[in-house]
Amino acid sequence: MTYQGRALYNLLQMNFKQNPAMDAEAWQVENYRELSQEELFQRLEKLEIFLSEENFLLYVDECDSPEDLADCLYLEEDFEKHEQVYLCVFELWRRLAPHKQSLSLFVDELDHLIERYEEGELEVEEDLQVALTSFQSILDDNIDEGGEAKEGYHFFSAFSCHDLEVFIYEYISHQIDAENDLYASELLDGFYPYIDNERWFDLLRARLVTATNLEEGRVMVDRLITSLKEEPELYLLFEVLHYLIHIEDTEQFQMAYLQALDAIETQEDLRELLTLTAEYFNASEKEKEETLVNEILEKQKGCDLQESVAKDAEPLQVLKELVTLSLA
Repeated sequence: MTYQGRALYNLLQMNFKQNPAMDAEAWQVENYRELSQEELFQRLEKLEIFLSEENFLLYVDECDSPEDLADCLYLEEDFEKHEQVYLCVFELWRRLAPHKQSLSLFVDELDHLIERYEEGELEVEEDLQVALTSFQSILDDNIDEGGEAKEGYHFFSAFSCHDLEVFIYEYISHQIDAENDLYASELLDGFYPYIDNERWFDLLRARLVTATNLEEGRVMVDRLITSLKEEPELYLLFEVLHYLIHIEDTEQFQMAYLQALDAIETQEDLRELLTLTAEYFNASEKEKEETLVNEILEKQKGCDLQESVAKDAEPLQVLKELVTLSLA
């Protein structure tokens, strides 16, 4: 994926937080939001760009975005110096010219809100919801102007360091878990035309429908399971199984579970299925079966996650027998 705007540096910064030993230059992973305005101008001076706040704003008036301004201020061919200029310019523009937005600035703020939310700062949720509404409006405006739905979404997403589709899916799922069904439905309807993997969002729709119409919800889940048999997607099938455990639908669980058994290819897949099976037996209060599954899981821990699993592997046969008998 080609990152646009500040996305690459936001990604590097996030990865550096998780792994400070990561190989990266200090200027690539620094949090520019923490630098003083004076420090930002001083760094530009070291790169032989001399600006005051007043003439910086005059440049802003003549440029459409921080990217344009960085190109205007630095005309040499040294890529690293250009990027250092860009990062300082971007942060100064964000602070000094909030009245003049660009797509990169908007998405940078969305990324920042998502990161804070995922780190547990729930006080940012209201701002995050406003940003998501604005995101949807930008996508809708692109359609109104004759653009293609998914093409516009992909263009927008290139400015983000997050997988926005995954985040939106998880955020809607959390809203459903919190019984904020109306808001979840609004988000789902708003973003559905733009996302790529619609079947994940079909599961969210089925969850919302089930809350008011159990039979219609079952029909939607049944269609999804059938679709996954025709075009397998194992980790979505796992997500369906988690949901079916939650609502205690044993009939659909068995149908989906047998499909999952057939789709297992690697030790990583098997480990996920074992964990899910233990969850199922725990929810069913079948302690003996849960203990047996956990024992198998413990034995598999030393295996290479990418090692292939034969279709007739013993753990798969044991799981099939256990689940089938538990539902008999």
